[in-house]
Amino acid sequence: MEIYGKKRALAALDRFAQSGRFPHALLLTGDSGIGKRVLADYTAMMYMCTGEGRKPCMRCNECRRTEQHIHPDVVYPLSVMEKGKYNADDLRSFIAGCYIKPNDGDIRVCVFEALDSMSVICQNTLLKFIEEPLDFNRYIFTADRKEPVLQTVLSRVTAVTVDACDEKDFAAALSGHGIDASRAEELFARFGGNIGAALKFEENGDDMQYYHAAVKACDALADKKELDCLLAVSSLKTREEVFAALGILTDIFAQAAAYKSGKGTAEKYMDRTKRIASAYSLAAITKMYDEALRLYGMSFTNPNVKLFAAECCGALFDAAESANRR
Repeated sequence: MEIYGKKRALAALDRFAQSGRFPHALLLTGDSGIGKRVLADYTAMMYMCTGEGRKPCMRCNECRRTEQHIHPDVVYPLSVMEKGKYNADDLRSFIAGCYIKPNDGDIRVCVFEALDSMSVICQNTLLKFIEEPLDFNRYIFTADRKEPVLQTVLSRVTAVTVDACDEKDFAAALSGHGIDASRAEELFARFGGNIGAALKFEENGDDMQYYHAAVKACDALADKKELDCLLAVSSLKTREEVFAALGILTDIFAQAAAYKSGKGTAEKYMDRTKRIASAYSLAAITKMYDEALRLYGMSFTNPNVKLFAAECCGALFDAAESANRR
């Protein structure tokens, strides 16, 4: 298993392992494509490893089976949910099965991907399961963002942030997929150190409608053209596309705020980050960021996509204008 970057997250996990106090419930957070699934697999190996020395040893039978996704005691609930989405009934059935002892050893690891996509009902269904854990159950959660996750759930997990890698690791990772250094440099300027997002873009190209909609909306915001922003977001057809586009806009606003205040270098979405930073005050960018987070949370409530697109554009422009009026 090759892991690029993620140095701070790996250091935190190593500290847990070396101290002998590994949390029973971990939450790995970071942008979509940043490598949370890879790190979740690696963490599951740390739980399951029976080898000598530093864990995971990457050599024992438990590590190998976990890496290959064939270990019967490392389970991924989302993969068995109907239509690939969490629902309360299937979640209750899964939880009931986890009260039975593991198949092969002393530990079962449950990897709950996309915790932030769970409804409130599903998150509440999980709550007792994680706050009163059986000795043989361990939990790993992943989420793009913490905001949609209930505070009652957050208070019962140990959160670890998964960072993007630097340009050297990014180029090395893409090289393994046949992408040369020149193209890797272009992709780093667009996606920062987000390897997954870059690979997905290379694979899908112009089919990544949500990406193109997000950057067009960003350009419209920078040019202060609300109609163009509305047209860009209105091109999206599904709730998932709107969700992904809002995630990109939130990232751009966060980067722009850091860049504007002299605390960031605008490595990710470089052109758009600089355009927003040039077009708006720090107060306005911060307001747009806060508003994008609010809208991001609302995108889970299954809104009418067209109406929601209009609300997004209006809300972002209103946020910027209200900050400038102060």
